[in-house]
Amino acid sequence: MSLGRRSFLGVAGGVAAGVALGGTLTPSAAAVPRDRSELIPSSGAHLGVYAYAGNDAGVSQPEALESRIGHQLRINHCFHHYGTAPHTARWQNDIAAGRIPMISWGAGPQTRLQEIADGLHDDEISGQATLLASLEAPLFLRFTWEFDLRYTDTALFREVWTYVHAKFAGAPNVAFVWCPTWRAYRETFKADAFYPGDAFVDWIAADAYARPHTDPAYHYRPFDLMMDTAHAFAADHGKPFMVGETGVHRAAVDPVQAAWLTTTRSVVKSSYPQLKAFVYFHRDGDAPDGDDWRVTVPDGGPAQQAFAAFAHDPYFDPS
Repeated sequence: MSLGRRSFLGVAGGVAAGVALGGTLTPSAAAVPRDRSELIPSSGAHLGVYAYAGNDAGVSQPEALESRIGHQLRINHCFHHYGTAPHTARWQNDIAAGRIPMISWGAGPQTRLQEIADGLHDDEISGQATLLASLEAPLFLRFTWEFDLRYTDTALFREVWTYVHAKFAGAPNVAFVWCPTWRAYRETFKADAFYPGDAFVDWIAADAYARPHTDPAYHYRPFDLMMDTAHAFAADHGKPFMVGETGVHRAAVDPVQAAWLTTTRSVVKSSYPQLKAFVYFHRDGDAPDGDDWRVTVPDGGPAQQAFAAFAHDPYFDPS
């Protein structure tokens, strides 16, 4: 059974001129970074993806999507459930191919947070730190993402974050990505309460999805109305901003996806200087909310062309 995006939480315009939609794959123009500070491009932003290809363990397989759009993506985003075996071979393959791994490592329910703070999971945390350090390449660790949807004890969350961060002192290649949903910044105002402090965060991020809604204010909500305050929060803290997950729901009329992607690409370039990484969630599922985010249905259609335009835009492939 195909799982929807919520399962990972433990809760349950047209194409630009010259864009290829297959055939010869254009490699990323960016140099492979050597340490985590080089993950931040001096201009533009990395484009990445979680690409579902039948692996419900959360292992992203971007190759088929890259072939369809004719361009290699910069970040490959994999989910790693706390307490499960790491996807070491996938991460090694991505590094060898010139991609930057992003690992969303779930901490589990709030009861497990207390166990972490009590030292009951030190062996696993230290083992993960040793493993990621051994990869000898910079990568993103999005630790226990979308925490604003799961946890109520903000003090415990901050304690656990700093505790885990300290365990990674010997893994200087690991960039910690702090990532609630967009609502934590704009609607529920939980961001400040969950923030552990600038010394313990390398990147600030947010997740946001555009989907149909009965409330006109939320119907295919524009990127700018979801991410503006999150971007401002990152700027206020002097941190690079990342879109950790985003997607536009595939409607019966496919150009809805294409229009959202095209507008978003333009808005990011004109109004989001702190945004340094943009990661798309490319999958379908059978969850109640539909989870129909793929840009390749139909193959070669407007949404696929719009995403290809993203990938071929030099702004999203900084050298």
